[in-house]
Amino acid sequence: MRIEAYIDGQWQHCADLTSDDGNRGTPVRLAYAADYAATHLFANDYRALSVRLLVDFGDRSFQSWPAFLIDLLPQGAARRRVERASGSTLTEWQLLMRGALNPVGNLRVIPDELPTSRTHRPFTLDEMTRRGDEFLDYAAGVGAAVTGASDTQGEAPKFWVVQDKEGQWYPDDGGCDEFAVKHALLKFPVVEAGVNAQRILQNEAAYQRVAQHLGIRTTDELPQFINGALIVPRFDRRTRAEAKIDRLGVESLYSLTGTLESGQPLKHDRVVIDLARTLTDLSHELREYVWRDLLNLALGNRDNHGRNTAVLKDTDGTIRLAPLFDVGPTFLDARAITRVLRWDGEAPGQLPWSTILDRLEIHTRDAGVELDMQQVARAFGDFAEATHALPTLMRDCGVDPLVIEHRIPEIERLARSLADQPRSEAGRDAPSSP
Repeated sequence: MRIEAYIDGQWQHCADLTSDDGNRGTPVRLAYAADYAATHLFANDYRALSVRLLVDFGDRSFQSWPAFLIDLLPQGAARRRVERASGSTLTEWQLLMRGALNPVGNLRVIPDELPTSRTHRPFTLDEMTRRGDEFLDYAAGVGAAVTGASDTQGEAPKFWVVQDKEGQWYPDDGGCDEFAVKHALLKFPVVEAGVNAQRILQNEAAYQRVAQHLGIRTTDELPQFINGALIVPRFDRRTRAEAKIDRLGVESLYSLTGTLESGQPLKHDRVVIDLARTLTDLSHELREYVWRDLLNLALGNRDNHGRNTAVLKDTDGTIRLAPLFDVGPTFLDARAITRVLRWDGEAPGQLPWSTILDRLEIHTRDAGVELDMQQVARAFGDFAEATHALPTLMRDCGVDPLVIEHRIPEIERLARSLADQPRSEAGRDAPSSP
């Protein structure tokens, strides 16, 4: 399997991966291409397959897949679309070969046969967002269906789309750079979410406005809810003045921490340790990370698994948290989604923040990571202050009144828990494993 990276305005042969044609639990061998390694030796930023895989001349053997591959792997509805197109059930290796040509970020897997280039048919905004069969069938047929990404897993129909300078929209199969002036994700409601599916999606746009007002990192242009669909600007694409496209690297928290299966235990403490070893400026990102989690608690976004947060690897070599994505009132979801990423010391319905902070300090110290715990504690305290105005801010940002009504008791409870937990002496409680 040939993997390419988009570097300096062009696709470059980056690495080769071999396997016995199985699933993620099977052994694989990986090697960077010699010419690529010579040019980018020891890079661990956007030029590397993963922050965990420095560019070098070595041959690596893994007993199971390296976690970055799961970010590229078609999942959920996307997997079913790929299998329907092939007419058979596929192994995960076969899925990579057929469905990872146009994922999020700046990596892609090259299939045995590249699809032929085609002239793309334009759609109006109304045609595209009303989810007509003509658009859906055409978009899936040209390979614009989202097939693997940190930010785009799940059951809802999702498509990469682009807009040209005349305002027309096109499904994006990865070959639209020459005329695209805007790149976006088109997202429809998750049917499995039940009667609140559309409400959840509509409030995702409002939640982004709330986050932006709180100073949490969002895309410059916020998502728009139109005709029952959400148009989400892409943060991994940047259009330059000279009509060229930058593809930025994206890596999920699961890939960052080497977590292969979404069901594996993973705590915020472990994530913070790996972020400290990865991010260009941890001190600037600590408040960002803490506030995102507290916002999830306040607004009832339970869908906080490790593929709904990512790091963004820019072309200047900097690595920071990607803009916020996939944040909505998932407490309304009929599938009874539960909070996945938790702090050590956290239990359902129990948030003993002094214990949580103590254990975070112990875990980071034991891992050899220097963390400014006063800065972390201050981030928790500052958010407690922000909660007082949160219901009003939600109304001003257009959050559904029903959602606000449901969240006010939980916001008040969170504020009390933050205020009532004074910082205790580190090490008072014996930590469990992060």
